[in-house]
Amino acid sequence: MKHYKDYPVLIGLNIIFEYVLLLINYLICSIIRIYIPVSIARAFWYEDIIDFMPSVLLYFGVIILAYGILGDYCTLHFRSVKWEFMRIISVQILGGVLFSALLYLTEGSQFSRLLLIMTMLSSGLILLLKRVVFSYLADLFFKRKLDAYQVLLLGNGENAKRYYKGMIENPQIRYQFAGYTAKAPIDAIPEYLGTYDELYDILKSKKIHQAVIADETIDRKFLNKILPVFHMFGIEATIIPVFSDFIVTGQSIHCYNDLPMISVNVSNTSNILGVNIAVTNMQKTIQDITDNLEEWRGKYICVSNVHTTIMAHENKSYREVQNEAVMALPDGGPLSSYSRSVGRSEARRVTGPDLMREILKISGEHGWKHFFYGSSEKTLAMLSEKLKENYPDAEIVGMISPPYRELTPEEESAYVTQINEAKPDFVWVGLGAPKQEIWMAAHKDRIHALMIGVGAAFDYESGNLKRAPKWMQECNLEWLYRFLQEPKRLFKRYLITNLKFIWLTRK
Repeated sequence: MKHYKDYPVLIGLNIIFEYVLLLINYLICSIIRIYIPVSIARAFWYEDIIDFMPSVLLYFGVIILAYGILGDYCTLHFRSVKWEFMRIISVQILGGVLFSALLYLTEGSQFSRLLLIMTMLSSGLILLLKRVVFSYLADLFFKRKLDAYQVLLLGNGENAKRYYKGMIENPQIRYQFAGYTAKAPIDAIPEYLGTYDELYDILKSKKIHQAVIADETIDRKFLNKILPVFHMFGIEATIIPVFSDFIVTGQSIHCYNDLPMISVNVSNTSNILGVNIAVTNMQKTIQDITDNLEEWRGKYICVSNVHTTIMAHENKSYREVQNEAVMALPDGGPLSSYSRSVGRSEARRVTGPDLMREILKISGEHGWKHFFYGSSEKTLAMLSEKLKENYPDAEIVGMISPPYRELTPEEESAYVTQINEAKPDFVWVGLGAPKQEIWMAAHKDRIHALMIGVGAAFDYESGNLKRAPKWMQECNLEWLYRFLQEPKRLFKRYLITNLKFIWLTRK
């Protein structure tokens, strides 16, 4: 079920609604202010309401912007009424002070201070009431949706019985029990659907949202068999572990009715703004490449960062290019940090330059051959010298510096032939994003090697660009170091895309 923040239209309507509420409240307070006796406060007229309307509209705009920056519109829920009221009033008071300063500077000091105080306090109360009501309505809607949330149970042992008993005895649990599969039915649990061999047909015939694996005799071999089936149908899978070897670092562990439950993900990815970013680390990535190199020939690996993720989020075709890769590695620190924030604690940054360096180091013992595609002739010449010096055991079988224009079909075909005749195991692509990912996707199964897009790795390895110090890399500040090297080119990317990423991934 999608979250409220996945619907920009709803967020926009919520913002507009609060803005209109503030404006209506101002008009009501102004009318009340007009009828306050002059013995209490100076006279205030209908004309004053109109005269100060532009300043008031700006004031409310700043208030709404402040709430947006604080993240008030990313969800309809809040921590507590008291905490929310303090937040609202704090913003109202700060806005009131700024508004007063604006009036003073623009000779609008005739604006009623009493009206300003009335508007600030009443606006705070109205916004609080509105948010309480919307939070309550959101809860009602969510609970109704959960009434249709179907859970399939796997197993018929003691853990399965305890889980089923907890579902039917806990009135706060609104999931629906869809039935169970096991080797044989038992009387303690109703709705037997069939054996594990019938699982695919069961999932085709029923709408299942979550699978709870509670079979005491299940093993890893069986898990590897059934998890892809759940993944095929987009079903969330959790397991009630019997043996400690099922508990793998980084999986999200929670409890239900005193039963430990582990979320499992067969694809081992984290969906970030629609892009399936691999949950991995350098050691695991190299092991996966080593184990699957022959199978992955003709395929490609993307090395993703915040910039490419935002581009993929906004461009469907580029998103498909990223998701069709065998892996989209988290080159950008914020990507692995986001994965860890949602429970995938094993997620670590895997940069393109580091991956290329590590693969080159172990190439001699595996007999791997390498081809380099991209960058300028000068950079490739420098790179060739550095590779011979730093990785003498790595076999370099070719380099191509394509022209900085669209290739003709004849040139394209000639390059593909040249690469394949060299029989490399790896083709390192340094065209920069998004060009390199699009190029790799277009040459999927045409290039008989594993293609890996590594961005500026050619420049780093050749010495054209200096890499950020290790401490900056570990603190996710490598972007700052790169920005200082190329401020003109990277200003827009880091200012706009990084702000977009922070906004879109806020919680």
